[in-house]
This record gives sequence, C-alpha cells and structure tokens, in this order.
Amino acid sequence: MPSKHAKYSPSGAERWFACPGSIKLSEGVEREPVGRPALVGTFVHNMAEMLMKGHLEGVSLEDYWLGKSETVEDVIIYADQDMIDCAKFYVDYIQLRSKELNAKPLIEEQVSIEEINAECWGTSDAIIFNKEVIEVVDLKTGKWPVSPENNLQMSIYALGALARYGNENMKVIMTIVQPRSKHKVRSWETTAEYLVDWGFSDLKNALDACEVDEPNYIFGKQCRFCPAKRVCETYKSNGEIYD
Repeated sequence: MPSKHAKYSPSGAERWFACPGSIKLSEGVEREPVGRPALVGTFVHNMAEMLMKGHLEGVSLEDYWLGKSETVEDVIIYADQDMIDCAKFYVDYIQLRSKELNAKPLIEEQVSIEEINAECWGTSDAIIFNKEVIEVVDLKTGKWPVSPENNLQMSIYALGALARYGNENMKVIMTIVQPRSKHKVRSWETTAEYLVDWGFSDLKNALDACEVDEPNYIFGKQCRFCPAKRVCETYKSNGEIYD
C-alpha cells in the first residue's frame, strides 16, 4: 500500500469491475466535489472511531459533539442527534459482535490483496475475528439499502482480511450496518475457500482487464459515479442517461 490512494479502490469496484476503461480514463481527470451525504458519512465514521478507540475519556458523544462542527474536505458539517445515533448504533453492534466472538475489533484497518494486485487495497471499517470466524463490517449512513451478498467492496475487504489474519478453513461474514435504513443490520455468510476462488478468478480477471493497453469501455449504471464520464465517448454516445 505505497500511495495515499489505491488505483483500484474497493469503494469503486462496482465501477471498474463493470467498465475496465474507467480506470485509465479517470487518470488526471479533476474530481467533482464530494456530496454532502458522503461528507456526513465521513463525520459519522470519525465519531464512531473516536468512541471505539477510547478518545473521549468517559465523555458521551452528545456532550462532545452535539451542536459542534467539523470541517470535512473544506466543508463545515454540524453534528446533530441523528448522526450521533448512527455512530452509537454502529459502535453497539461492533461491541456486541466482539463479545460474541471473544475478539478485539480492528478499527479502520488497512488491508490489501497484493497477491492478486498490489494496487488494490483499502480501509475496512471494522474486522472482528477468532480462530474460526472472520467478520468484516461496513458502516453505511445512507437510507438506500445496500446488500452485503456478493458485495464487491466488502468481498475485497474480506479477502484482504483473510490474507492478513485468516486461514482457508474460516467462516467469513460480511455485515453492513445501516442505521438509517429499514434493515439496520444485514449479514451474508460464505467460506474462505469460496472467497479466495472468486478472488483469483473473477476479481483477478476484472483487474487484469483494467491494465491492458486498450481496455473496454462499457456503458451502464456504473457511469453515474464515474469521474471520467464527461470525457468518455462511450458515455456520450449513449445519451448520458445516468446523470
């Protein structure tokens, strides 16, 4: 993990998995400003991390943050009770699962899949594991439900966690904690064997397809969040319907 930003970010996997050309075309393109919902999500993650790492020294999140602000990527965000409740719900889940698995959670842990591609790595919100089970947990603060089943971002995090802390016999659980959604906690269970097989087949093929001299450009729903869509001829020729 030599650079600050991964070339193949797990959070962008839905895009580059579907459109190999998006990686090369995005190089040097000025990124659009991050939207407020994403900035709020970053703030909530920061709250949760402070609480779990004991940085508040007995002070509640309400006392520390309510009505106060933090600057996230040059935007001032004020903490409200909803944000605090999201952070607390997530922390409660991590503490519960840590107790059930008799394990200490790893918070904001960098993981990589360098045996497949050294430029594919990221930071997992939480990893909890013992000798038999490894659980990767991701906090989402939006209302739109996100499924953990065969979730590309979470699968890459889980592969990285397995490579660093696991073994081929472990049960793998991917959990999305989404306090503002109807289904606040959703988990999907698989095996280390299944995940590794997927990593060295489908995932590796997708990464290899991104690295050829003339990658394919594929139009689809992934275009909506592609930083290069404004300079992409494939996107323009399809009517730019994903604006």
